[in-house]
Amino acid sequence: MTFTAAFLTAGIVLLAVVYLAVAHLFDTAQHGGVNEFIGTDGTVVAWQSGDPLLEPGSVTYPDGLPTGGIQGVIDRTQITLRDDILAGLVWWCLGILAVFAVFAAFAASRLSRAALTRIANITSSARSITQHQLDARLNLPGPTDEIKELGDTIDQMLDRLEDSFARQREFIANASHELRTPVATARTALEIPLEQGRVPTQLEPAVTRALTATKRSETILNALLDLARAETSQLGKPEPVDLAAAIREALTDLDGLIATRGLDITVETTDRPLIADKTLIEQFLRNAIINAVRHNIDKGQVNIQTLARASGIDITISNTGESIDPDTIDDLTAPFNHGRTTRLAQEQNPGYGLGLAIMKRITERHNGTLTITPRENGGLVVHAHVPDRALTGSASCPLEVP
Repeated sequence: MTFTAAFLTAGIVLLAVVYLAVAHLFDTAQHGGVNEFIGTDGTVVAWQSGDPLLEPGSVTYPDGLPTGGIQGVIDRTQITLRDDILAGLVWWCLGILAVFAVFAAFAASRLSRAALTRIANITSSARSITQHQLDARLNLPGPTDEIKELGDTIDQMLDRLEDSFARQREFIANASHELRTPVATARTALEIPLEQGRVPTQLEPAVTRALTATKRSETILNALLDLARAETSQLGKPEPVDLAAAIREALTDLDGLIATRGLDITVETTDRPLIADKTLIEQFLRNAIINAVRHNIDKGQVNIQTLARASGIDITISNTGESIDPDTIDDLTAPFNHGRTTRLAQEQNPGYGLGLAIMKRITERHNGTLTITPRENGGLVVHAHVPDRALTGSASCPLEVP
């Protein structure tokens, strides 16, 4: 529409200039005065010096000489001719403008569609590129124009991002080994003398506090590394995940805490395995169940359900607990966030606010969705939908943009 409007504006200006130019030419092309000689018998002899308007000769007017003589006849004829030609020129200009306006609209539509389609394809392709698919490129074909330059610039940006994320993954892998080793060494160095009774009585409280802090640091470090791997590591080869077995294993590890809290656990699982990254899915279930058990009340309930659907597997884990402010729900998936006033106090809760953050990252890695809603009587309902065979369609490949 913009192109068409610009063409119409230019066309109107052009035709107006043509109209005024033709009118001016008519005005300047009128001949000068005519020399007349009227005889006694009414015969008029007229001529013009230079370019003769009339051949030298005579014209007879039986009814008498017209008003203004021959010059008046010529002037009136020129005015009539000028008006008729300019009026016809207006209609011809309007017709030509209408025809070319249709052509301009068609041409503008084709040209703009060609350009905007390439931009739309770039937008769509760029949206599909995530931090886990940074080796994909637009590889935009076509002429070397501004649009191709934009596509090439995006590809260059992806090159830099891929290199940056590769360095980040390398750092996390190295940090995983470098940080765990000294923390584990410090924990062992405190545990052994304490267990063997080689710590002086007056130092036992301080050593115990140091050991507790070391264990806490080790737990936080492991959780942070799990979160970092969930965000940046390459997905493993998709393989069948036995959800029921993974749930049983996680519950077995928490038998002591479940018994101490007197929790009622109900499990309903589907027999269909989930094709996904086994390590991440098992970690998801482990974190979800740990959260449901820890953030609970004594003699509370934990309900675990997996349901097979055509597009994947639904995993729902709900637990009783303290009332949750709905305004804090979106904040719970942020690292180290326990909510503002609705989560159990950290003194009563050994968690660090990383469980839900890890679960969200794992779900996103599988192109799934995670929703968290508060229960009416307190507690949370965590629902995740993980597409089946999601990883088989997530292999990185160059993007073709027509």
